This record gives sequence, C-alpha cells and structure tokens, in this order.
Amino acid sequence: MESLALSHSFVAYESPESELQVKSLDELGLKIPNSAWVGVAGIAVALSVLSVTGEAQASCGYSRCGSKHSHRSHNSYAEVATNGGRLNIRHRPDRCSHVIGKLYPGDNVKLTGRYRNGWAQLKGGGWVSASWLS
Repeated sequence: MESLALSHSFVAYESPESELQVKSLDELGLKIPNSAWVGVAGIAVALSVLSVTGEAQASCGYSRCGSKHSHRSHNSYAEVATNGGRLNIRHRPDRCSHVIGKLYPGDNVKLTGRYRNGWAQLKGGGWVSASWLS
C-alpha cells in the first residue's frame, strides 16, 4: 500500500515541462559489433526451428479430416504419413482423449477395420486419425 501511495505522489507532483530525451546509439558513442548481429540472427533461427510443432495435429479444421468411411478391408495395413511430426495414438476416437502412444512417419500399422468419425482403430489397441494414414 505504501508503494502505491508513493507512486501516486510521484505522478501527482510530476513537472509538466519535463520531456524524455531519447538518444541514438551513435549519440551515446556506442556501436554494436557485427559479431553481436550474427549471434542475434542465430538466436532468431533457433527460435524459429523450436517453434515448429513436433506432433501431427489432426483437427476438424484440416481439409482431409472428417472422412467417416474408408474402403480398407478388415485387418488391413496402413502407413503413417504425417507432416513430419509424430501421430498420437489415443484411447478413444476423440482428439480430447488421452494419448497412449505415438507413431512416426513411415511406420506401418495393422488396422482392425473399424472407423469412427475419421478415426481408425489399431489392431493392438487405440485409435489414430485416419487423415494421417495412407
């Protein structure tokens, strides 16, 4: 409470004539070396790489999502074809269901032949988004 009263008194009695003086680095006699700019560029690249999603995201906004029927036969095989990320194996055919495993691009999986709202059931248990199978 004391700090609030103190900051209020600073604002209340501030001189209206005072203006902030912003000086450039050149006016201050400072120069940023080229090696510092290289470091900043390296950090920017690292942050852009780290911001890429590591898992395949299957949602109803995706254009291939929502296919409820498939022409695969019973106990067929499929290959995981994601955008480079991992594909979550879920307990139920719902993207809010908890993850019980992961598949990687190029993995071959055996399917039971059961499909529900764009999800395919795996022979060993669990469901994956059929959008990421080929």
